[in-house]
Amino acid sequence: MNHYVDLGDDVKKLVDAVTAASRTTAKYRRAKPMAKRNLFFLRAIFLLVLAATIPSVQAQTLTPLHNFTGAPDGAFPEGALLRDAAGNLYGTTTSGGSGDGTVFKIDSTGKEVPLFDFTDFVSGGFPATALIHDQAGSLYGITDTGGPGGAGVVFKLSPQGVETLLFSFQGGLNTRNPRGPTGGILRDKFGNIFGTTLFGGNGNCQSGCGSVFRLDTLGKLHVLHSFNGGSDGSQPFGPLVHDAGRNLFGIAKSGGDLSCPEAPQTGCGTVFKRAPDGTFTVLHTFQGGADGATPQPGLLLDGAGNLFGTTSSGGMSENGVVFRISSDGTYTVLHSFKGQDGTAPNGGLVLDWSGNLFGTTQLGGANQLGTVFKLSPDGQLKVLHSFQGLEDGAFPLAGLIRDSEGHLYGTCVRNFLIQQIQGGSVFEITP
Repeated sequence: MNHYVDLGDDVKKLVDAVTAASRTTAKYRRAKPMAKRNLFFLRAIFLLVLAATIPSVQAQTLTPLHNFTGAPDGAFPEGALLRDAAGNLYGTTTSGGSGDGTVFKIDSTGKEVPLFDFTDFVSGGFPATALIHDQAGSLYGITDTGGPGGAGVVFKLSPQGVETLLFSFQGGLNTRNPRGPTGGILRDKFGNIFGTTLFGGNGNCQSGCGSVFRLDTLGKLHVLHSFNGGSDGSQPFGPLVHDAGRNLFGIAKSGGDLSCPEAPQTGCGTVFKRAPDGTFTVLHTFQGGADGATPQPGLLLDGAGNLFGTTSSGGMSENGVVFRISSDGTYTVLHSFKGQDGTAPNGGLVLDWSGNLFGTTQLGGANQLGTVFKLSPDGQLKVLHSFQGLEDGAFPLAGLIRDSEGHLYGTCVRNFLIQQIQGGSVFEITP
């Protein structure tokens, strides 16, 4: 069955303007919230025009779990999901609720429940990342902006939905202040919280080149590394991962090789390691081209010490790559995207017992609205689902999580139902 939508002359006039927008949303994910919403709105209209003229092929394995409407449930879930032992899913939306975003729960029966409604300069605003939890069932997360200091917060949410601000980042004129926590956080067995900030720290970047931080159990923030924007990178983007030796691993989206053709003067990014003794090591500097450029948040560390990740650009067709850094430091491109199999892969890869990797791309695929893919150990990529922009959603930004039965769960920031632009979706897919 084909789906055709009469968008009307006013909407059609926007198409030419939207085509001038960047080919990938990845470069704009840290834009100011309203500008970011406007960009997605325009891109959504444009890509809906494309999807409306393409016959839809229903994927038998994808099930929409919830379609967001804005209020009270939230809108635009940009972060990855969290799943507990009982099968409940938790996540955040960057908008909706009263306007500044929400924390939500989808229970094992599929019912969506808003758990918390953010108020920008009070509780933080526009959460765009995954949550983590402790054994008592409390949730932890960050907001990019807002809070009493205006530059983002680290928060704790009790099972009863009561928020505690663990730390409020300070804005202001001092660009050395770490601010703008990004990408998600990591919590160790002692209760310390680790993360990154997009801005602040040292270096020659206009607003600071970013930092790696530790928030101790007393609420004191410790800066573990301040990026200088050169060889070490800039704009670090969590979440971090750690190994048994308490080494931290992460990516910086910029910096590194400042002659990289995809990002001259700003650099194509790095993968880094920070040891417990403070030693900072760059594990890979992206060169652009076939090597990849602009690594995406969410490294995967396997039991053998190999790191897996993605870049949103570079590769043989400039559509991004999946890469591996082995425990001995060898960098290998596992797949270079061509467009029809996806464009701009996200972080948030997951691995099964057979060594298959699963992930999402923000764009590309049959309808140019993103894909879910499976990459086998021998390098064969299979598209499990090309998003159609209907109930299944469009523009998955956060990657996937996987349960013990092999079911995959993810989010999309848009979905188009009838003729209304809706606020995204949560989906389940079984390979």
